[in-house]
Amino acid sequence: MTTPTVEITGLYLYPVKSCAGYRVDRLTFDHQGPEGDRRYMIVDPDGRFLTQRQLPVMAGIQTQLQQGVLTLGFAGMADLVVNTPVDQDVTVSIWSDTAQALDCGEPASKWLSSVLGKPARLVFMPADSHRQIDPDFARTGQWVSFADGFPLLVTSEESLAVLSQSAGVEIDMLRFRPNVVVRGGEAFAEQQWQRLDHPDGQLLLVKPCERCVIPTRDLLTQQRQSEVVAALKQHCLVNQRLIFGQNATVDHIAQLRVGETLEIVTVAP
Repeated sequence: MTTPTVEITGLYLYPVKSCAGYRVDRLTFDHQGPEGDRRYMIVDPDGRFLTQRQLPVMAGIQTQLQQGVLTLGFAGMADLVVNTPVDQDVTVSIWSDTAQALDCGEPASKWLSSVLGKPARLVFMPADSHRQIDPDFARTGQWVSFADGFPLLVTSEESLAVLSQSAGVEIDMLRFRPNVVVRGGEAFAEQQWQRLDHPDGQLLLVKPCERCVIPTRDLLTQQRQSEVVAALKQHCLVNQRLIFGQNATVDHIAQLRVGETLEIVTVAP
């Protein structure tokens, strides 16, 4: 019997939590997830994280990480090359978690405060900052960056195609902010996948991703689209929750590349 497979068709990095991401050819992993992914975060003066949920304008903040140097861009603003984070340890909060971070200084704070129209600071998660993945879904000692809760989000091209057809508009996969996009399975079959096997290890699909308002907004205008809301409710409503994509952890994989094939292991019936 042939083992079903999917192909990796897209890999994405989001250097700053809740800001724009971009496509890459490969993801390399360390103990906090994909290297360079969501290691920066924008916080209020109290250290509480800020996201597109409250501030849709954050979607327009462009990011680029090259050789460890972060550059931020925004329409009408000069690009900002972020200084090396200062040795100023601060405690920040993400949902119910707290983590230790380094403040990125006044120039970044002034730039972001101007873009957002409210006081904001940029912080960086150093390698020695440890934020535990929810122990209900991971082993003790498995860490995550400033992502909402898990190192990776896996989505399917086939599922997105059904949503786009139902909505009557082309929906950009970046609305869902995945790290790994695959092609080759049936639409929404990923809800039954247990893991994706790679020659070096596994992606463990540990929890369905419940969606918030962000995917319903047009990436350019940030206007909520009622047809996308309707399509999500038609195809992605599971136990009264809107589900699209699977949160994942990484086991023994050092790197993923676009074009690689992964073997599907489904949940036992």
